[in-house]
Amino acid sequence: MSFSNLLSLQQPSVGNGDFKHSEDPIAHHSFKFKCPLLREIAAPSPPSTHLFETLKSIDEFSNSLTLRDVEMQAPLSEELTVVVLDTNILLDYLDVIQVFVTEVEERGLPVLIIIPGVVIYELDGQKNRERLSWFARRASSWLLKKVKERRSVKGQALNETCKASGNWKKRDLDAEFASERSNDSLIIDCCKYFLRQRRTFLCSKDKLLIVEAESEFVLTISPSRNTFSSRDIAEALFGAEAAARFKFSKYHATYRNLENLIQVAPAPEPDDDVMDVDDDASSVPQLLQPSHSLDLLHVQVIDYFTGLLLELVARVAGPDVRSFGCSNSASKHAPSYSRKNFATWGAVDCLDYLGAKKRLPRTSPRVDTFMTRPYEGVGARRGQDWSRRDWETALKGLGEIGDDWQEGSIRESVPAAELHISRVFAMPMRPTGL
Repeated sequence: MSFSNLLSLQQPSVGNGDFKHSEDPIAHHSFKFKCPLLREIAAPSPPSTHLFETLKSIDEFSNSLTLRDVEMQAPLSEELTVVVLDTNILLDYLDVIQVFVTEVEERGLPVLIIIPGVVIYELDGQKNRERLSWFARRASSWLLKKVKERRSVKGQALNETCKASGNWKKRDLDAEFASERSNDSLIIDCCKYFLRQRRTFLCSKDKLLIVEAESEFVLTISPSRNTFSSRDIAEALFGAEAAARFKFSKYHATYRNLENLIQVAPAPEPDDDVMDVDDDASSVPQLLQPSHSLDLLHVQVIDYFTGLLLELVARVAGPDVRSFGCSNSASKHAPSYSRKNFATWGAVDCLDYLGAKKRLPRTSPRVDTFMTRPYEGVGARRGQDWSRRDWETALKGLGEIGDDWQEGSIRESVPAAELHISRVFAMPMRPTGL
């Protein structure tokens, strides 16, 4: 059965209403972007500004996609499904969204994730909220990367609105948005705009917003349990059969902003209504996912700070990053990082490069060892296998690197991570292990 046939089994088509468009602003869903890591290397950011600058970049880049000619790839089929994300989903379920987007892109499915403009501003408002700052920073960093890729994630442009003003930031009397409820209305406005062109879902935890969206005939996705997963989103969009056929991932534990952080992943639920298409070797890795809070937080720390280190190296190396991995520019005696394509670098490569330029802080454990995924390098281990002192020492070392290189992104993010380290270690720990 084809994808289009599977899709037709799940949802009826959505009408276009009486809204007339001279052009379809999302007539293509896949955008080209030349060297996203090298597009613009920003100058070092002063203290307490990195999150704001990141979100500002997302906003500006989103608008640039409709204000200038963009070189598009293949035209989008009429099967495109739009998913609009609320702020609470990005804060609480970013890992789920990341997995879903990766799987959509790997399978070449026609899905476009839309980030309402007001959500970008709401993320900035979380930077001073202790428990949410870490999640807001992770979300903003991932969004900027994905929006620049011009593939399956797009920010709302100013003119992508149903408002008569043609600018989503302007209210009836040209007043800027302010209250929480007016922010909700802006998210609904974003949904309605895309609904008039393509089948559109709103993904949110806010029950009032869900009710309001459904009253406007917007389809909705809301996590109904703590086991929310990429498979749940796919089932809502395409139906259980399609989600199973395309092997969307089921639940695995992630570090989230919950009072009860120590969770055990539930046993996989059988798919009673579909064929047993995913009971093969491809499903095994899900069973090996960690569930201990320290392990989960450790993975987030590695992924997030690796991204910041890559940005730092790109700024320091400038155009030279293009030469990394070129066979005609690196001898067999050159450092290992110089023989790799920059897009494949990890934290160790970044730290080796920076260490060759300027002496790195001496810590025990070494920052590069702590920033290596469990069992993938000498001395690397799970988060729960590092002592509290090890965690604090490694994060202090990262902070010193940020200071040495005047990199505000790292300096600002270390305290946000340290808060959660203290929080986890202050809780009663269950026995170690998966």
